[in-house]
Amino acid sequence: MLENKRIGLLGAGVMAEVIASGLARSKLVQPADIVMTHYRQDRLDELQDRLGVEGSLKNREAYERCHIVVLCVRPQAMTTVLDEISPVLRGDVLLVSIAAGLPISFYERRLGRDIPFVRAMPTFFGRIKAGTTGLALNRHTSAEHLALVSRLFDTVSAHVVVMPEDEIDAFTTFGSTTTATVYVLLDALITAGSLVGLRHQASHSRAIEQVVAAAQNVVASDKLPSQLLDEICTPGGVTVEGVKVLEEKAMRGTVIEGVLAATERARDLRRASGTE
Repeated sequence: MLENKRIGLLGAGVMAEVIASGLARSKLVQPADIVMTHYRQDRLDELQDRLGVEGSLKNREAYERCHIVVLCVRPQAMTTVLDEISPVLRGDVLLVSIAAGLPISFYERRLGRDIPFVRAMPTFFGRIKAGTTGLALNRHTSAEHLALVSRLFDTVSAHVVVMPEDEIDAFTTFGSTTTATVYVLLDALITAGSLVGLRHQASHSRAIEQVVAAAQNVVASDKLPSQLLDEICTPGGVTVEGVKVLEEKAMRGTVIEGVLAATERARDLRRASGTE
């Protein structure tokens, strides 16, 4: 379905690179049919050497050459990019954005044209083709467009789901903050392992093993995480003493506050876009 399609990635940051790598790895698209843009030629040269993609310093030029264009820039830079491509917009080009916080109405107002548009929130695990990508569609997006964009993100995701747009901010911020929380937790656990006498590599491996196994145990069990926690906290034992400190330090509440803060930041971006 993506065969014979030229795909443009406007922006060449981490997520754009992950998408380009997934497309190239899938062999559904030839690397030469992927066009990436960036303001630095050395970054484009790096991606061309590693992935075999084409590079361009001009967003407008890249848009004009492609069938599907993915906007991969920060929300703060989006207006500039839209202004660059607006004069050459075509109804036969599927436009996709992966920017957080900016609603579809923001793009439609800025572009002023009836074009197929998809707001996508990609998985954070594209390098290993895991996780879920969420999609929200505008009224001009057809079943064929949906099939194309689903296939595109299927190259970096285990699952692709369509959802109402009013759910996508929560989907994004919960996913991103959950991932970040696990990374922070792992980093702290690895340090703690070293402090109690484990060698760094042993602490690294043990922490990862325990986090992965704990998650798999939740999946395999019909019990809630809180019930599984109770099972390993023997009264008067060592584990319950450690959990007691975590509760005293309000770890649970801090995690919740982190998710809420990320969600509020998404709302801030929406308000700054002038759509509220």
